[in-house]
Amino acid sequence: MEAVEAVGAEALAARLGGLGARVRPGDLSAGGKQLIALARAYLSPAPLVVLDEATCFLDPEAERRAEEAFAARGGTVILIAHRISSALRARRILVLDGNKAAIGNHTTLLRSSRLYRVLLGHWQPGGDQIQPAS
Repeated sequence: MEAVEAVGAEALAARLGGLGARVRPGDLSAGGKQLIALARAYLSPAPLVVLDEATCFLDPEAERRAEEAFAARGGTVILIAHRISSALRARRILVLDGNKAAIGNHTTLLRSSRLYRVLLGHWQPGGDQIQPAS
């Protein structure tokens, strides 16, 4: 239950009938499938977790909660995402542009990466401003 709560899947678990409920994947939304996968990954004792577009079907608040849960979990998290909000929560960011790569934190990339500035400029926050990780 700790993992379910950490990644924000409590409502989904309750709607499905609890942790012991039998669930057919076809009955779940794409976001529901992602929440279940995130809770399972959260339980892993692996010191390295790679999440590739693991929150792309979640709303911004659910995305934030899941990403913060993994950041607090311990170990190393490599998050592959297209949403700039995910990059802003990261301590280190890798921007790939064809055969070019830039790495750094938000401030460094604002100075050194034209693509990062362009991507950031295209992102229009839906209300709350996300502060870059320190």
